[in-house]
Amino acid sequence: MTSIEATSLRDASNKRPDVSIASVKMLFDNDINAGKVVFVVEGKDDVDFYASFLQANSVCIYPDGNCAKHIVILKALNGIYGDRLLAVKDADFDRLEGHNSPFENLLLTDTHDMEGMVLSNGIPPMDGEDAERCKNIDLGVLYVELEDVSFLKWYSHANSLRLDFNGISLDLSMASYLHAVLANTQKAVKVTLDEVLAFKQHNAGASKKELCNGHDLFERIYVYARSVSKSNFAKRPFFRRLRKAYTKERFATTVLCQSIKTWEKTHRHSILAG
Repeated sequence: MTSIEATSLRDASNKRPDVSIASVKMLFDNDINAGKVVFVVEGKDDVDFYASFLQANSVCIYPDGNCAKHIVILKALNGIYGDRLLAVKDADFDRLEGHNSPFENLLLTDTHDMEGMVLSNGIPPMDGEDAERCKNIDLGVLYVELEDVSFLKWYSHANSLRLDFNGISLDLSMASYLHAVLANTQKAVKVTLDEVLAFKQHNAGASKKELCNGHDLFERIYVYARSVSKSNFAKRPFFRRLRKAYTKERFATTVLCQSIKTWEKTHRHSILAG
């Protein structure tokens, strides 16, 4: 055995198996999940959302916390459990950048993310106070308001800048927003407003639904909804109600739903709720 081979084997033996792989394997090995499909999503909000459209007795939904983990899980377990393993990730900028899914059981949301898909046909019908607060909100206006921010996020992603957008107000001018993002980013990154606007012009035909972060849309909807009345109006419960208002009928019209149906037929499973 050569020294290179020995080093490679030693390095491989020292690597810890990814905890997400072990967690999913445990789900498959648990008798309570016998015959069930493990449906991998990103976070808790995704669990709550997709549970509404799936059969609880046929599916075990597992949130891995990060879409990058989807690839790790599928790459490790497809050869053993591929006919009972399905993952859905936010499309993010994948379609805009021409990236195809590397696995047939890794599906993408129709729009940038799950929240954007909730809003893809307008704000879903809501009840009571929520309906009153949302009745005059124009999503077309919100897409325009978020356009520059959305292009900055795509520019950061396309150039692997890893800009930190967390906690930055969407009510700032684009120049102020960019300044705040750069100050919020731990490593030094040089980005000018002119560079971002040139990127925007070069990609002027980009689909607004693929471009715009649905979380940002939710934030803007909340701002407008809250402004209708000064009474207390909590954000997180409103977001949950907004996602919950998305019906099975709307989900049934998505490409994602059709892709799940195709996967069902190919692998002889029935996981969608009737």
